[in-house]
Amino acid sequence: MKKARVCGLACAAAVFAVLTSGCMHLTSVEPQPLFTASEVKHLIPFTVSFDGTLSYDPDSGPLEYVWTFGDGTTDTGPVVDHVYRQDGVYEVTLTVRDERGLQGSASLHVEALNPPPVADFSYAPKSTLNGQLIISASEWVTFDGRSSEDDEDVVAYEWYFGRTDSGEMKIVEGPVVTCRFRDPGTYSVILTVTDNDGASSKCIQEVVVLGSSPCNADLCVEYPWLYVE
Repeated sequence: MKKARVCGLACAAAVFAVLTSGCMHLTSVEPQPLFTASEVKHLIPFTVSFDGTLSYDPDSGPLEYVWTFGDGTTDTGPVVDHVYRQDGVYEVTLTVRDERGLQGSASLHVEALNPPPVADFSYAPKSTLNGQLIISASEWVTFDGRSSEDDEDVVAYEWYFGRTDSGEMKIVEGPVVTCRFRDPGTYSVILTVTDNDGASSKCIQEVVVLGSSPCNADLCVEYPWLYVE
């Protein structure tokens, strides 16, 4: 009887030791980062609001918030705003750290889009007839695209005045070009401008040409419909 009691005490002591040992070796869990973004794709410049308040610590401790925005800048705090001024794809990362130094990270991508240039042009000389702008057949006309705008630089200007008599498309390059039209009619003049990031846009204006087709010898050239100097 005495022997059985001793065994029972020994077994109870062993169970207590196991339970005590288990409590002393509980594994701490990393904090869980969660965040939202007000914008993930937009034309520059634009501001994104990031909210990391959904992040949590399974051990219910306070969290430290560190943000990296993919453009070399950082910030701290549960809610932050960041402005993107250059186009590109950026990886945004939120790292949350608890008071024991454990941390977790989550990321998403923000796409900052390059705004296209705004194509625009004027031409001269021109006159007004019955409220309509006109030019004369065979008259030299200067087309100027330097009023086109971009957030950085316009690097290419391409003009389309129509096809030649043979059907070939005629494209002329440069911010300022001079041409004349042989035949009267209404022509769609198209300027395409391209910026240094490869974005482009077009400006189309209807040009009214009045008069009669000339017979001058100097107009009998390779492009009998359009003459560019």
